[in-house]
Amino acid sequence: MTAVRLKFTQSFLNPRHVWGRLLVLLIPVAVLGVWLKALRIGSFFPDAGIAETLTKLLSDVSFGAAWVLLWLLVCWLTSGAARTVAFYLAHMATLVVGIFTVVNHEFAIRTGKPLTWEEMSYAWRQQGQLSSLLGSQVSNSAIALLIGVVLGTLLLPPILGPQVSRLLNRRPGRRIKLVAAAALAGLIALSSWSAPTVSAAFALAAPVQLAVTPVREAMAYPASLAEASPVLTPETTKLVERDAEHKNLVVITLESHRATSTLPETKQPVTPVMDALADSAIRPERGYSVLPHTSKALTAVTCGVVPPLDSENTEAEPGSLPAKCLPELLTEQGYSTAFFQSATEHFERRRATVANFGYQRFTPVDEMSSAGFRRANYFGYEDDIMLGPQREWISEHMDEPFMMGVLTVTGHHDYALEGFDLIDFVDDPLLNKYLNAIHCQDQYVGHVLEMFKELGLYDNTVFVITGDHGEGFGEHTVYQHDNTIHDEGIRIPYLIVDPSRDGELIDGPANQLAVLPTAVDLLGFNLVSDTAYQPSLTSGEDQGPVVATCLARGRCTATMVGDMKLIHNFGDRRDEVYNLSVDPYETNDLAADADASWMAEQRDIALKWYVEAELAYADYRGGE
Repeated sequence: MTAVRLKFTQSFLNPRHVWGRLLVLLIPVAVLGVWLKALRIGSFFPDAGIAETLTKLLSDVSFGAAWVLLWLLVCWLTSGAARTVAFYLAHMATLVVGIFTVVNHEFAIRTGKPLTWEEMSYAWRQQGQLSSLLGSQVSNSAIALLIGVVLGTLLLPPILGPQVSRLLNRRPGRRIKLVAAAALAGLIALSSWSAPTVSAAFALAAPVQLAVTPVREAMAYPASLAEASPVLTPETTKLVERDAEHKNLVVITLESHRATSTLPETKQPVTPVMDALADSAIRPERGYSVLPHTSKALTAVTCGVVPPLDSENTEAEPGSLPAKCLPELLTEQGYSTAFFQSATEHFERRRATVANFGYQRFTPVDEMSSAGFRRANYFGYEDDIMLGPQREWISEHMDEPFMMGVLTVTGHHDYALEGFDLIDFVDDPLLNKYLNAIHCQDQYVGHVLEMFKELGLYDNTVFVITGDHGEGFGEHTVYQHDNTIHDEGIRIPYLIVDPSRDGELIDGPANQLAVLPTAVDLLGFNLVSDTAYQPSLTSGEDQGPVVATCLARGRCTATMVGDMKLIHNFGDRRDEVYNLSVDPYETNDLAADADASWMAEQRDIALKWYVEAELAYADYRGGE
């Protein structure tokens, strides 16, 4: 036994057939990256020609070849113990690259975007809440690939390596090593290049994209654009009574609910309740999310200020918001306030976020009876589960003015809709499930309005009905929302119903930041503050250029001015320009013919907006 152990130790410390084993180790992982990219090209660009396909494969081919050459060179240039260390480092690094390549592929197929450090960090922080969802999204083919990578990395090199070594006639000489080193440098450069007409996020090999993303993020926002940190002074913000009678306020935020005008043609109306409300509502011509992520959108809607532009959910930290939000402002005026959601409370620390908004009561689905209600997805139940608890709370507070905040959940991915009888809206199964989900949210809005009519409170209540963000289904090769900057991701329903007023269509775009000043105005108060807020939609003032940004820093941003929209892609690919009045689905990019100075001006507006928001939060939080 001792002799066997000694032989194994010597074999481990002095591995034989190094070159054959390295080739068996490295080449399959290099080929794997190219093959998976080819599958993604077929999925997202089925009509791609040979030239386009090769352009999109260039980075993966170059990276794969560079990966093989890198470790061969490292082992060629070392000897003894150093070579042994390099040999086993190659195994560990290749195992990591192989696993990441498969996981990135699975993520990209489902979302249309690459996996980044930030997204991996976010998944790690939210693993308790995301575990069931992530489990449902891992396909059998991905599991098989992961097993194949692990077994191939650990078992194939010692099994096949000796045979490959015997096929190698001679070891490389000095000249070949120099040529290989030069080739390595060229391959690394090629792996980092993408054509300006092709998204680098798609074209670059997954490990290369992972490496360059932090660099691009760090260079995305020139600090020189900020003229000064905006003044954010919550202590000066207050409401001054203008009218003696104050109405109730209901703010319904609809999960992942894109504007009806962005939907494809359907066999029957998807949102008949809100369609019928439109003529009697105060509404902008086009309503937009500030940032297509729920906690950020809730902050914008409820507080009227740009949310923290991070992915760390800092809006849940105590004292983190540099504003008095609607619940706190109205509580100071004698209102009772409560927030209800049909999602679980734990995701993104919603209880803490709602407390920061100033709500006196928070009721998540965890505190509601689920008897007779169906699951909508992994995060909660159908929205009607809230009606009973809401009626009970309203009945307790109907003799005094109140504010009720609501967040639905039915529209959230994965649109499971367990036990629902699906309506046939479109032929695509996934999109049809989503449309059924937002149809259910539309029906819920109708049920809330009916409840208020039954309770005799409808005429004395202002209703704000808006989305947190939209949802992409590959219209521009991106799925879901966080970084979907085209209108399917950021254009939302935006209806403000005051039964005592006629409906009004406000020209041009407006975003969620106008909700607070508009609601305050309709409730009969004047908003007094040293902080600059968006004007009320009823003021007649211009909303100015409307800015939206992706959740990932330095990924994408957009400005909407009148009918025109510019999307800045931070060098990932060329910027885009659309005329939304004639091209609502953003299929005709006008950037090639757009005025270059106007495009530069719009880019600077969006970048300055972002930089100043970051500075304002840093100043308020003590320079963090």
